[in-house]
Amino acid sequence: MQKIYKHHLFGEILIKKRAGSSRIRVAINPRKGISVTIPLLTSYSAAVSFIDEIEEKIVKVMAKQNEKMSKKMVEITPDTVIKTVCREISFKPSDRAEIKVVLYNNAAIIEYPINADLSELEPFLKEAVIKILRHEAKEFLPKRLKELADKHGFTYNRLALKNNSSNWGSCSGKNNINLNIHLMRTSAEICDFVILHELAHLRHRNHGDEFHRLLNSLCGGRERELSAKLRKYSTFF
Repeated sequence: MQKIYKHHLFGEILIKKRAGSSRIRVAINPRKGISVTIPLLTSYSAAVSFIDEIEEKIVKVMAKQNEKMSKKMVEITPDTVIKTVCREISFKPSDRAEIKVVLYNNAAIIEYPINADLSELEPFLKEAVIKILRHEAKEFLPKRLKELADKHGFTYNRLALKNNSSNWGSCSGKNNINLNIHLMRTSAEICDFVILHELAHLRHRNHGDEFHRLLNSLCGGRERELSAKLRKYSTFF
């Protein structure tokens, strides 16, 4: 059961009743907004009152999240170089009237009109980057997933490549694995770590002790180290 509450500051807030919940929980996501989970016997009005009580705290959390997100967002300038697992992506002004992607073995160049305002072109330039990331992800991730699954004795159903800002990967109850194409903006080592993370979920669906023991063994005792490295990257683009 769920309900949408329209807050005067935060806009639409999703309030969900969930069996097993023992208290009111608030989740704040810079892209998805605010959601509230409440116990089944708790009234929606109680959730609204709770939101009002912590309004100032939510404002502070959102401000910190937005600041952090803005620092990790990629700003495109003529000197911007985006390093991927397979290539380096650079930007080049040209006499062309449109944006064009030129792919090489170890590089990609995105050409744009020489007299254009980059701030106005940025959404379109980022679309071109996404096109390259999707191309690289199709080249690299399915093959690497199969290699690691075969090496460690895992069987999965199918793979889907996603462009999102919420997670690096996921594993469904039907043993389907999703991987974020923005993994291509990390490193081969981090790609392997995220793939192993999702493969480990084929045996342990939660993040309990058994899951972490398995994942740590799969990555040679480096789970904490690789988790710390992963946190330096962002799905935001």
